[in-house]
Amino acid sequence: MATAVVNRQSVVSDLDLDDLDSVLGLHIGTVNTLFVTRLEKRLDPMSVTPKQVAILWLVNANPGVKQTDLSRFFQIERPTVHQFVRQLTRNGFMVNEPSKLDRRAGGLWLTDKGREVLASAREAIAQHETELTTSLTAREKSELFRILMKLYLSVPAKG
Repeated sequence: MATAVVNRQSVVSDLDLDDLDSVLGLHIGTVNTLFVTRLEKRLDPMSVTPKQVAILWLVNANPGVKQTDLSRFFQIERPTVHQFVRQLTRNGFMVNEPSKLDRRAGGLWLTDKGREVLASAREAIAQHETELTTSLTAREKSELFRILMKLYLSVPAKG
């Protein structure tokens, strides 16, 4: 069975792309923008962003997790994580409490309100991803995850 060539030229046929269509980062960025922008609209009534939901998700699974661990996971600077945590704390979704062993180190825990928002956000995300990936077979979706993880793991961690 022949597979049709799929490219952006078909979207705006009179626009000369000058081989721009061969830049993988352009496509990854565009798809990311589509996913994130549409998800932000769904999460907005809950007063959270996609990154904040990911933090809530990890804190829920790892009570007492440190901000440095989140920084390493997301490969973003600790002050950036701190800004997300500060907003989540202000919204009453989590608490940052000092460690009993080391008062300089703090751990993160969800509040009841945070667990409720996370549950609603997880439902919204599942619905969102189902809608945006309807054109993919289960096998294609699995392969996409595999390829994205391979790319992610091949990039040296910030250090």
